[in-house]
Amino acid sequence: MGSGWRIYRLGAVGEAMKCEVIRHSPELTEIRIPYTSTTAQYNFFLASDIHLDNPKCDRKLFKKHLDEMKQRKGKALFFGDVMCLMQGKKDRRGSKGDIRPEHLGGNYFDLVFNETANWLKPWQDDIVMMSDGNHETAIINYNEVDPLGNVVRIMRDSGSPVEHMRYQGFVWFTFYQEGNIAAQQRQEKIRRLTLGYHHGTWGGVITKGTLGGGRYASIMPDADVIVNGHNHERTIVAHPCYRINNKGEQRIEQRWHIQTGTYKQEFKGGGGFAIEKIVMPKSLGGIWLKLRPRNSTGVEITCEPAT
Repeated sequence: MGSGWRIYRLGAVGEAMKCEVIRHSPELTEIRIPYTSTTAQYNFFLASDIHLDNPKCDRKLFKKHLDEMKQRKGKALFFGDVMCLMQGKKDRRGSKGDIRPEHLGGNYFDLVFNETANWLKPWQDDIVMMSDGNHETAIINYNEVDPLGNVVRIMRDSGSPVEHMRYQGFVWFTFYQEGNIAAQQRQEKIRRLTLGYHHGTWGGVITKGTLGGGRYASIMPDADVIVNGHNHERTIVAHPCYRINNKGEQRIEQRWHIQTGTYKQEFKGGGGFAIEKIVMPKSLGGIWLKLRPRNSTGVEITCEPAT
């Protein structure tokens, strides 16, 4: 681990998932989870394209899922477009009808950053990471302001462990046997799953982004789970692949491509950009990633939509 990167120890038995969050590099965060049983299941809530500052964001549904995450003693990971940020003074996409009253003011960006951090505060101890999406990078490119950098700074100042990740990166979920120091030193009883993500840049009216995701999976050969957002689609698709072990035996390894949906409801009222452009309606919500360290080797993966 390079100098300057952080380690956070989170949770206590009976309160939340006990884990460590380790930032190894700009592209990699590790979540280390001690386990004592291979029957226990660990819940992670994956979401993107929340557009929290947009009046069309279904905050009620998002809150429901965050509350459920806390009840499950889980952790949350957000993969871009946490904010919309289209109501700046010089933004041609701006519309008076698309700004929340609490964001009206000459310091628009400051108002959005502070309100976003404050709104997320009840769950901030369980939000592990937030990565940039195109809405955040557009503000960096045209306004020289880092939206998530500011939100993460505010959250961390009040005790959150949240990491600000790049547009693309990796997350290791590392399970190790608690209390067995000798086994840890020998790398025994350690189970690791690699998640690779990209906010996304592809769509697809017919394939709903699954074709682009499958292509992207081919350049992330080390990832067991590939995640993207951006197109507001919510899908879970298996991408099995062939592997050869050290004995020359062929096996089929299951990989998963997950698209994390949206919380922006823009298909009501009979008008607006999405309806005018005949954008297909979207399934609102995120995805539950459920992990269980196996007895022998590896990590068992279960995925399901948050409802």
